[in-house]
Amino acid sequence: MNIKTRDFGYIAVNEEDEITFTCGMYGFEEYKKYVILKDSPEDDVMYLQSLENSDLSFVLIDPYAVATGFDPSVNEDDLNDLETAGESELKFLVIAIIKEEIKDSVVNLKSPIALNPKTRKAKQVILQNSYPLRYNILQEGDSIC
Repeated sequence: MNIKTRDFGYIAVNEEDEITFTCGMYGFEEYKKYVILKDSPEDDVMYLQSLENSDLSFVLIDPYAVATGFDPSVNEDDLNDLETAGESELKFLVIAIIKEEIKDSVVNLKSPIALNPKTRKAKQVILQNSYPLRYNILQEGDSIC
């Protein structure tokens, strides 16, 4: 199917790539259908594009690429909503806020998106761990070259 996006114009996506959020994203609860856009399967940076609102898009990052030792703990209700027995069956992605100065860019480690790849169900969850809402993408000593 062809979808209109805010940042890339019209693009073709496969219907089987559709992700359904059980509760919608925080602040955008009415939008539940999305697709993840990325250039290649191994990319750590991607876009979450709403299929119901072409202007609604989020930058996502693989949390394991920016936070050493990321080990999410999800509550039982969220696991049930995602139809899974444990975190090991889920894929986690974090929402990024990209600033003009890349060193000021952050991700939200406290409320990642948890995705069940088998069912294509997703939910923005609040982890039981004590991760920060704003975690700098680049840590001291990191290089962007």
